[in-house]
Amino acid sequence: MKNKSFSFRITSFVATCAVIWAAVFVAGPWLIGKSTQFQTLADFVVESGIETGEFYYTDVEIVGHADHNARSSMEYLPHGPGPQ
Repeated sequence: MKNKSFSFRITSFVATCAVIWAAVFVAGPWLIGKSTQFQTLADFVVESGIETGEFYYTDVEIVGHADHNARSSMEYLPHGPGPQ
């Protein structure tokens, strides 16, 4: 395996940071503005006072609720025909 040059590694790091920045600060807000589903979710988060940055901390009560609901949604998926 060939070692990459320092300048290549720095360039790769900066490019990766730029892509992440664009996804969070450009694509995310754009999606919220263009999709009613995303807008509904964003409104719910704001109205509920959910601090989305706290989701990394497992001691926050709402994280337990979110984890439980997400797991239940996947475990008990609806089967059969939809509403008619």
